[in-house]
Amino acid sequence: MIYAFIRGYIGGFGRMLLDFYEANSFVINAIILAYGACVYLAYISYLKAYRRILESLGIKLEGSVKSNYSIRKEGYASLDWDAMRRSYFFPLVCEPRSFLVRFKTNPVLRNLFTEEKIRGMLQAAKDTKK
Repeated sequence: MIYAFIRGYIGGFGRMLLDFYEANSFVINAIILAYGACVYLAYISYLKAYRRILESLGIKLEGSVKSNYSIRKEGYASLDWDAMRRSYFFPLVCEPRSFLVRFKTNPVLRNLFTEEKIRGMLQAAKDTKK
């Protein structure tokens, strides 16, 4: 009864889409699940690169250690971007709260982790620690 009501309500094009989805639901759901897994692994790759940057700059975020949250220009300029790229096995990276995945290359990492963004992240970490 409800199925017939929905089919009548969505119109001809909607019925065509519904029939296509019902016929190919396994493939469509598998594609969506695979893309979700890629986004998750790309986010983990982003976090690993971020941790590697903080380690390279000598910044510790643990609560028990008194930490220096400052970043110097020469410290940022001396970062090894190839090491950041190799910090996790997955070849894609994406920012938090983003579904756009990109290949993890040096220019992409430099764009994701600009000096201003790192300063902002450190300021947010410092504010949450207080």
